[in-house]
Amino acid sequence: MKTDVVYYYKKDRKQQSKIFINMGVACIAYIAGLYGYEDFFNKTVAEDFKFYYILIFTISSVILFYIAWWHRVHPGTYEALITKDRFIVRYPESEMWSFEVKVSDIERFEHRNTLSHAGKGIAKSGVLLKDGSFHEVCMNYGGNINKMYSAVKTIKNEVTGFS
Repeated sequence: MKTDVVYYYKKDRKQQSKIFINMGVACIAYIAGLYGYEDFFNKTVAEDFKFYYILIFTISSVILFYIAWWHRVHPGTYEALITKDRFIVRYPESEMWSFEVKVSDIERFEHRNTLSHAGKGIAKSGVLLKDGSFHEVCMNYGGNINKMYSAVKTIKNEVTGFS
């Protein structure tokens, strides 16, 4: 990598799948915990509760293991790179969340809430450029917008935002 790199973050889907595997295992642990509770304390829970509890955690674990499997068979890599000149985000299979801008064009980092007929929508974090365009920095792969802001701030001190 070049020496002018100020910030670099990379995570692939195989690494991301570990989160879903851990959550699936936690669902199974909750089921085992229910049986352990009954066995250890010699108490039984209501049959309706037990049925839905096991059903919900079983379905949840199956879905989570499926998502983990999907991440492993559909390779892709998320990268966020900040050099002294450029801010680059490469989101796998998404042009909407991938961008490359000049650091000198960044005006500020900001959080935005969209408004809908139902009120506040999903919050978005990203960079606002001098031309008024906004580029969302998606956090699905665990990137840290505060660290990105701090890295850009070391290059261009007049950038405003959050820390």
